Amino acid sequence: MPRYCFSKDESGYFLKDCLGNQRPLRIYFSAPNLRRRAAQTGKSELLLKAIGAQNNLRVLDCTAGLGVDAYLMAAYGCHVTMLEQSPVLGLMLREALIRALLDPDASVIAERMRLQETNAVDFLNSYCRQTEDDGAKLAHSFDVIYIDPMFPPRSKSAEVKGGMQILQKFIGKTDNVKLLLEKAVATGIKRVVIKRPLRGGDIDGFTPSYQQKAKASRFDVYLQ
Repeated sequence: MPRYCFSKDESGYFLKDCLGNQRPLRIYFSAPNLRRRAAQTGKSELLLKAIGAQNNLRVLDCTAGLGVDAYLMAAYGCHVTMLEQSPVLGLMLREALIRALLDPDASVIAERMRLQETNAVDFLNSYCRQTEDDGAKLAHSFDVIYIDPMFPPRSKSAEVKGGMQILQKFIGKTDNVKLLLEKAVATGIKRVVIKRPLRGGDIDGFTPSYQQKAKASRFDVYLQ
C-alpha cells in the first residue's frame, strides 16, 4: 500500500496518510477558521508587518504550500502570485481558487491571487538580473518576494499536527533555501522576506536587515 493517497470526493481533492490516523489534508479558502482570521487580518499580523503590506502591494510567494499566507496577504489587499512546484498541491490550490471565486464571501480575496505551477528557482532564474534589463523586468512586476520554506521536522514534543504533519512528511524539508534566497536577492527587488525557525541561524552569507519574531518562528527581512 502506498504511504499517501491522493483522491477526490464531493468536497474536492484531498491528500491522506494511509498509514496514519490524521484527518485528510484539504485546501479550502472558505473554511470558517481561515475566514475569521482573514476578517481580523491587520498590520498586527507579523507576516503583514514583514512584507510591508498595503493595498495593491505586488507579492511573489515562492513557496505557496497550502496558500494560507497568500490568502491572508490578499485579504489585506495585496496582489499575490503563488508559485508551487508540487503537482499535487498545485492541483489542490487551483481547485481551491476556483471554489473561492464562486463563494461571494471569498471571491474578492481570491481575485487578488494567481497561481503558477512551477519551480521557484526556475522561475527566478528566468528573471534573475543577469543583465540590467532582466532585473528591471521582475522589479517592475513585484514589490516583495516572500519565501516560506518547509522547516526540518521538529522534536516529537513539538511536532506539527493534522494536515500540516501530512504536508511536512509528503513534501519534506526545503533543501534549496540558500539558493532560493540568492536568486530572490539577485532580482533586485527591494524587499525579500523569508520565514525561518525562531532559533535557526542566519542563512550562510546573508544578514537580514531586521527580523519580526513570533513564538516559534521569525521573518527575516532583507532590504536592498
